[in-house]
Amino acid sequence: MKSAFLTAALLFSFLVANAQTTFSDDTDVIRFMLDKTYHNDDLGLEIKFGVIPPGGAIGITVQSTRNGSVLYFINCDIHAYGSFAEIFGTNSEDDSKFKFRLFSNRLVVGAGEQEQVTFYPKR
Repeated sequence: MKSAFLTAALLFSFLVANAQTTFSDDTDVIRFMLDKTYHNDDLGLEIKFGVIPPGGAIGITVQSTRNGSVLYFINCDIHAYGSFAEIFGTNSEDDSKFKFRLFSNRLVVGAGEQEQVTFYPKR
């Protein structure tokens, strides 16, 4: 009896851990990304979605782990497509545009472009 319970508990844990994240609307995306940090060690960059100081707007912060420089992206437009989501917005410094594609296990900057770069969740 104990082994059947243990087997069932392990199977349930495995299924929950491997469940696919589904993004049905922008609220799902915000909830999923809020206060998560994604990194790319080759570039020395971290990306975080959350509150941006000092104004308290919600947006994306890109920070260099090498020299500490920071860029803020605000006015994010989110489109949910089920297995992934796209986030578009504007750099608050120079009004340049950006595009991120979010999957459950990675964030792709410049998705679909020649110079796309993948970031992974920081644990």
